[in-house]
Amino acid sequence: MSGKLLAVLRLVRVGTLFSPAADITASLAILGLPWDATAGRAIAASVCLYAAGMVWNDIADRRLDAVQRPERPLPSGVLGLPFAVAFGLVLLATGLLVSPCRVYHGIVAALVLGYDFLGKRVDWLGALNMGLLRGLNLATALALVPTEAVDPDAGFALRVAALCYAIYICAVTVLGIYEDRPSVSPRAVASIQAAPPLAALCGLVAVQGGLWPAPAIAVVPVLWFARRNATTKTFDQATIRRAMMWLLLGTMLYTGLLALAAGRPVEAAGILAAIFPARWIARRIALT
Repeated sequence: MSGKLLAVLRLVRVGTLFSPAADITASLAILGLPWDATAGRAIAASVCLYAAGMVWNDIADRRLDAVQRPERPLPSGVLGLPFAVAFGLVLLATGLLVSPCRVYHGIVAALVLGYDFLGKRVDWLGALNMGLLRGLNLATALALVPTEAVDPDAGFALRVAALCYAIYICAVTVLGIYEDRPSVSPRAVASIQAAPPLAALCGLVAVQGGLWPAPAIAVVPVLWFARRNATTKTFDQATIRRAMMWLLLGTMLYTGLLALAAGRPVEAAGILAAIFPARWIARRIALT
């Protein structure tokens, strides 16, 4: 693989791009929507806007990254700023062009740019912004059909799942803030890391309407992560980055189990299978 191509893949955090596609898949499953051109366009738009967010994030942070993450494509000089700006614009335009709900995705795009250039300057605002973004992404199916056509129970379940997802991502964003600090309280990090699995369980119960099978299956990785969290005494940058990697991959476990809870095992299997290539990529290209 050429150095330029690898740098582009690092710029968009290619290993994370399975996750927004999984969000839309789970969203469709919960509302019971079919696979058609609209579904495909929603997935394509979500992936493009997510990738654009990664590019614009590095554009906004290029000076800070020169100090904290000099290995990233822009501060290292492998990719130039003009290329990154053009690429980011193409991704944004493509996402909006293919979107079946352009107003909705326009709001998402505005939040993406707002986070990259303004929101994350204030820690709590940035965390809320990111949580809102991913919650909206999971709720996308609600924008694909008229309100009167949505089953009330399914619509409520999707909104709860999206809220839980927002909490999950908000906590992961706070972890990212801790990753950049020279020293953090182990108790604070452990507490923040406990929030995503608990939020995911609540979302699964809401969609399942009970404890079996999806929430019960989720208990196994939740307990594994909780044990790992409880036995970690020192949270340095490397430790926090590993935890973030597992939690980011865990978003796909969450959405996969949401699809299972919604009675769509094929979609669930597809999302869960995608964790393996995402993990393979994560070993070679950082997710953060």
